[in-house]
Amino acid sequence: MRINEGVMDVVGASIAREANTGNRPSSKDEPMVINLLGPSISRVVLINDFSFARGGAATLVLWLLRLLRAEGIPVTMIVGDSGDNPDFVELGVDVVKLGQQPLLGGNPLLAAARGIDNKTASASISKWIDRHDTPGTVYHVHTWSQILSPSIFLPLRKVAARTVIHAHDSFHACPNGAFMDYRKEKQCLRVPLGLGCIGTNCDRRSYGQKLWRVARQARLFAAMGKGVPWGKIVIIHEKMARGLLRANYPQDVMQTIRNPVMPFVKERIRVERNKTIFFIGRLEQEKGPQDALAAAKLADVPIEVIGDGPMRAELEAQYPEVKFHGWRNQQEVGGLIGNARALVIPSRLPEPFGLVAAEAAGSGIPLVLTEMAFLADEVVKCGIGVACNTQDISRFAAALRKMAEASSDEMQAMSERAFESGLMLANSPRGWMEALLRLYNEVLATSPRPAALPA
Repeated sequence: MRINEGVMDVVGASIAREANTGNRPSSKDEPMVINLLGPSISRVVLINDFSFARGGAATLVLWLLRLLRAEGIPVTMIVGDSGDNPDFVELGVDVVKLGQQPLLGGNPLLAAARGIDNKTASASISKWIDRHDTPGTVYHVHTWSQILSPSIFLPLRKVAARTVIHAHDSFHACPNGAFMDYRKEKQCLRVPLGLGCIGTNCDRRSYGQKLWRVARQARLFAAMGKGVPWGKIVIIHEKMARGLLRANYPQDVMQTIRNPVMPFVKERIRVERNKTIFFIGRLEQEKGPQDALAAAKLADVPIEVIGDGPMRAELEAQYPEVKFHGWRNQQEVGGLIGNARALVIPSRLPEPFGLVAAEAAGSGIPLVLTEMAFLADEVVKCGIGVACNTQDISRFAAALRKMAEASSDEMQAMSERAFESGLMLANSPRGWMEALLRLYNEVLATSPRPAALPA
């Protein structure tokens, strides 16, 4: 789904659903009113690799952009790509664009060097700060690993106290961004850039690629510096703090703000009437679609797949009886997911936040997810799904069979619990926006007033 299309309708729909809880708006017609703004916030500078929604993080950046502009807050976007998103013109956004390609495109040697130290990105940010910075400017860094590189943190040191860093993944701590040993397909608990880390070939491609990632991580740590007073690092789940602590980030610099989410549909899906299991996501090995299909076949339960990716052709050939719907936007997913009995999330890596899990649960769909997922404990505790080792196909199949054989009353009760509490796994758009605005005001309030900039 392109977040650019009708994002404010998305916000309105989610706020309307919040009427079910006491601390949320009581009417879908009630506007988003945020009483946190003050004269201190003069501008927000959003820094991101991409100007288009190429994944979850970029989607959230564009969502945040629209929410900020809806509140009348001036925004500057600093992006690594062409920056040709037409929404920027519509929203009156100031854009600084590098016009560069992701690292996987172009000359590999030049890309390797640029991925560690993108001098153009560093110079562009430094120039913008020198020319336009004010005491009320907040800098909000999102993704940097595919174009911008760690070098952007060198010029940002000048405004470190007013800089918020959003950890959408674990690249700020772990060289491969996931605390995952891809070779053994196990979680990694090593100290980042410790001897055990450097000596372990955990990269999905090669040890040479791992060593490049080590060099990039060393560059990141050097660019961020020791004792630099960064405003905050936003983590999207409390459990992300463990990895950052192993990388020697102080606890007090971290703040949890879970992602915003909207359900697939407004009314509860009557899963007790349905038989089909669904997988939604990118069809690549780390997301585990191969495990979901193998388990469904062993359990003899029907499964449908929404998503696309490099494994699609292989999986379609291996499982000709399965429906593959390809990519679908939010509305199309809502139409298909009405046939779901449960949703599977069999990722082979520890997902910091499964957005699709909250979207499905908020629609009344029970979950079967990997026990490595950060949300797994909450899902089980709330009684809205089960967690297991989804790489153990026999156990995974047993969990699917249990869902298939549960009585209508059992499934209805689980679905109703999911519908009532599923969205509690995440923030509402309103809650997310308010949390970020509070954070912006906090870093401005504690930031020392900068010295006068040169003419």
